[in-house]
Amino acid sequence: MGSLEQAASQLSLQIEDYLRQEKNDIACFRMTITNVNLLAWLKARRTYPQFYLHFRDENKSLAAVGQVRLFSQLNLAQAFIEEYNFPIIGGLQFQGNGQFILPLLLLEENENTTTISCFVEDKTSAQTALEQLKTLPKTTALCVLPKQIPLYTEQRANKQMWCDWVNQALYEIKQGELTKLVLANETVFHLEQAINPYDFLAESEHQNQGCYHFLWAEDPHSTFVGSTPERLFAREHNLFLTEALAGTAPITTDPKENQQQAEWLLNDEKNLNENWLVVQDISQNIHSMVESFDVSEVELKPLRKVQHLLRKIRANLTAHYRDSALLQLIHPTAAVSGLPQQQARMILSEIETFDRGWYAGTLGLMSEVYAEFCVAIRSAFIEGNRIRVFAGAGIVEGSEPLSEWKEIERKASGLISLFAENNNGEKECL
Repeated sequence: MGSLEQAASQLSLQIEDYLRQEKNDIACFRMTITNVNLLAWLKARRTYPQFYLHFRDENKSLAAVGQVRLFSQLNLAQAFIEEYNFPIIGGLQFQGNGQFILPLLLLEENENTTTISCFVEDKTSAQTALEQLKTLPKTTALCVLPKQIPLYTEQRANKQMWCDWVNQALYEIKQGELTKLVLANETVFHLEQAINPYDFLAESEHQNQGCYHFLWAEDPHSTFVGSTPERLFAREHNLFLTEALAGTAPITTDPKENQQQAEWLLNDEKNLNENWLVVQDISQNIHSMVESFDVSEVELKPLRKVQHLLRKIRANLTAHYRDSALLQLIHPTAAVSGLPQQQARMILSEIETFDRGWYAGTLGLMSEVYAEFCVAIRSAFIEGNRIRVFAGAGIVEGSEPLSEWKEIERKASGLISLFAENNNGEKECL
């Protein structure tokens, strides 16, 4: 099993051979090495875009830098996969804008080994790859994240404005325009010290377990990071796995109180209905592409600050499935937007005073055999001394504005508590 140094040497020799042959077609050079810390490796890189994903249910991670091909349209990314059988990483923003890339370097860690793939398509990208390989062995140690007292904090919606937003959503629901609307808030923290996004995500991986952990940086000035409990879908050949994650109760330091909250959540009609609406939405959206559709009994998904209702969904896809079609059909789900889908997104654009961008979008990987995407919630943009944290709540008939305010604060605290001094779970956003 090789090391990063050996990989850099051997991959460089292969690319130099590619250049000598004066080829002008797309190629992939691979080598398997012993595991390295992918976040520490990514922290040392100065090439963009950068991508990182730690999978939720498997001991598997991937990191990528640079781009050989860029696809803003899903159908073009899908066509590329079908022609070349190479993996594509990236995703869709909340409103559906796509960004998928064939990276220059892709490191895939699975159990005890890491596979390095280097993609080139012409002389220029091959020369760029050779330059990148010179620094391939370099890693930068991950550091403990210092706690800070924010200099000041801004909110898109304060408590009163949030209650007005919720009441507006409840009015639309009462009028029959909607059955559900998922409202979100953005809180901006201005700090004395810049936050390192790699250290931040490493700390989140340690504390926020049972999640996907992701990082997406198009340039060095803004890095989108998060630790999400929610899968959009995973596909292996024609086996399709998705889920409904909706309905929330708090988690505290008191096990007895947590058990009481769990029992309440499992029997609360409002939360059970909110979760079932997501199941129905997914079922309706993909029914034309599946041969079977099985929904599990409702269960709990406990996290560090909150617990959710979860229904797992398992389906067998028809022979004509494509990941591009699946993404377009189910993103964004009713868990992050509302129902009916088109009406919900229109009303959100009228109520919310900010652009969600990548928040509540989806990020992942797709290839011929396998694809997996997470829902990019419990997330933030790190921009030097500023961090923008997002959290949302599903509004249905029976929702109470102040309860929903407390819910988004608990959800946001999963990330805020990583950097904010004197965190007590619910006061950081006030």
